[in-house]
Amino acid sequence: MNLLTHSNNGDSEFTFVVSRSSAQFDDKVHTVAAKKTRELEITLTDFHLESSEMLEVDGYPAVELFYQFKNDNRVIYQRQTLILLDDAISGKKMVSYVGTCPGEFSENNQRQYQEIIQSIKFHRAK
Repeated sequence: MNLLTHSNNGDSEFTFVVSRSSAQFDDKVHTVAAKKTRELEITLTDFHLESSEMLEVDGYPAVELFYQFKNDNRVIYQRQTLILLDDAISGKKMVSYVGTCPGEFSENNQRQYQEIIQSIKFHRAK
């Protein structure tokens, strides 16, 4: 897992996390996203899915989830982009990019998140 924290005022107002996990060789990105949504509904307090959208990241199909939940009576907003990549060892791996903001996901945070997602380039076998 990789973690990036950014703030203009000293608080941790925007964090960006990259995580990787194994996936089944026959998984599809939309079914993995549906499973992830069910897991979030079970594990997060007052979970509410704002939107779910299919998109592409560097030519790969992806799903972006936008949701909110409560943590210590504080509303937390997250954008999560899920991508499945072929993996020589396990068949497939899931890469998850998560942007987190307490209180709101401002236009500035949205712009930062989209700039990071749009800058992603995967290594392809030659």
